Amino acid sequence: MTATASPVAVQSPQLPQVVIGLRQGATGANVVALQNALLDAGVKVPGGADGYFGPATKSALTAYQSRSGLSTSGEVDQATAAALGLTAPAPAATSSSGNLGVGATGDAVKQLQTALMAFGVFVPGGADGVFGPATKTAVSNFQRWNGLTVTGEVDAATASRLKLGSGSASAGPTGVAKQPAAATNTEFVGMKTGARGNNVKVLQRALIAAGISVRGGADGVFGPMTAAALTSYQLANGIATTGVVDEVVVSKLKLTPGAPAPAAAPAPAPADPGSSHVGLRVGSTGKLVQELQRALMDAGLALRGGADGVFGNMTKATLQQFQKAAGREQTGVVTGADATALALGTSSAPQGVSSTVGFAVFGERGDRVKALQQSLLDAGITFAGGADGVFGAATSGALLAFQRREGLPATGKLDQATADRLGSVAAPAPAPPSSAGISLDAFPVQGKCWFGDTWLAPRSGGRLHQGVDIVSARGNLLYAVVSGTISKVYTDRPGSLAGNGVRIAQDNGTYFTYLHMATFADGIKLGAKVRAGQVIGTVGSTGNAATPHLHFEVHPRGGAAVNPYPLVKPIDACNVTAPRA
Repeated sequence: MTATASPVAVQSPQLPQVVIGLRQGATGANVVALQNALLDAGVKVPGGADGYFGPATKSALTAYQSRSGLSTSGEVDQATAAALGLTAPAPAATSSSGNLGVGATGDAVKQLQTALMAFGVFVPGGADGVFGPATKTAVSNFQRWNGLTVTGEVDAATASRLKLGSGSASAGPTGVAKQPAAATNTEFVGMKTGARGNNVKVLQRALIAAGISVRGGADGVFGPMTAAALTSYQLANGIATTGVVDEVVVSKLKLTPGAPAPAAAPAPAPADPGSSHVGLRVGSTGKLVQELQRALMDAGLALRGGADGVFGNMTKATLQQFQKAAGREQTGVVTGADATALALGTSSAPQGVSSTVGFAVFGERGDRVKALQQSLLDAGITFAGGADGVFGAATSGALLAFQRREGLPATGKLDQATADRLGSVAAPAPAPPSSAGISLDAFPVQGKCWFGDTWLAPRSGGRLHQGVDIVSARGNLLYAVVSGTISKVYTDRPGSLAGNGVRIAQDNGTYFTYLHMATFADGIKLGAKVRAGQVIGTVGSTGNAATPHLHFEVHPRGGAAVNPYPLVKPIDACNVTAPRA
């Protein structure tokens, strides 16, 4: 196929000099035209026609030049431009169907991205005005969640549901007119994605106190999640939904530089373990809140934002879920019964760690988990996954159901009283997993990149890091480390930690996990066969990730993860920038 079939091509006998000479670092409409021409020629361009000439576009251009018998310079010379049929590019605006789609740029795309974030849809990169594959994924997710036809393009039904195009020219993207601002602190005005520091924490805490979920909590980093939270607040309060702090936001949220976090709700003087936690509620902050949040997650409940030490609406809702499962009044305020059931104020084994001999705990895998699960099934408690040997949320929920039915303290944990009622006995802990016999046939990331040994480093929510993070530029290629089968596909969604990702499994059950991907390569789907070194997608920052990188895990024989660093370090190829053959 030639570039004359591309919707961005304009018939002209002359090749503009502004296109000839394009090289890495260039941006704009001419780069969009180049990328579209490469796509039309059947060349994969990681990141799509995003208008940025980065390493991925250079690699795609070099590949085209190589297969076309041209000089492999990675730059657009006269011969390459002629071969691609490049002419003066027209601004990309719509797809061939007339709908807003991949390749579009400008204010209309910014309006779309802002509206998506206002509805809680994660848009990697925020409202950057470039409709690339990431925006297409966000549109597809919105369509799927709202019962619309999933096309990844903005058709009339999608535009209507997003409230695009309504209001006057002076209105925000959702048609909400701007309001006059009162005299306020100006230190916050103009704060947007990329800002850091104490004032960002003040903003985040104020949003949480106003009932808006800020994924990641008050971490002092104004990223896409904070922009989405701010946009949601603006939408809910009739403010122009810009995702940028203006005078109206400062006034309504009463933002004050250096303002302290909301004071924790008073609690009675400690007497028994956990009594210090009694009375915690929305607005409480600090170490006691973190302990509560970790205990809720150890009980198998999902908590958006993790253990950030801020008791917002998400923590309240999760606590109410726990109270409901335990058959208690759903107040969203920690009671003495809650503190006892969650073992607050007492030392307990961390998630996924257990004693040499004892009972299985949340996060554990192995035979004694299977024995517990079989006991629950024999007791008439059914749950997703069955006796799969993985102590996750389903098993914890089954324990809660059994404990509630039997009149036991509903904790979602296997204690002595619950074990006695189930007929379970203490057993040796599973042997630690070993990476013996595992080798990688290809390094997983196209350079340049960087990584270190971050195995078991602390993470939000009391988690421990179960892989290695390989930091690389967005759009760099990802390779299969072994030959195998795609056994699982992760799809980014609001609240997702993993974002987009895949598992590659071998016949013996060993699997390798890739998370936070930007895009999947063609044909990468559940059940697909891949070979070592094959391109499976591109580096991104989807899910709970602020920086583009690959989170890579190794699970021998399908068990618990092992440290991947000793496996990837000997084949480190972070200095190899050229795509694999």
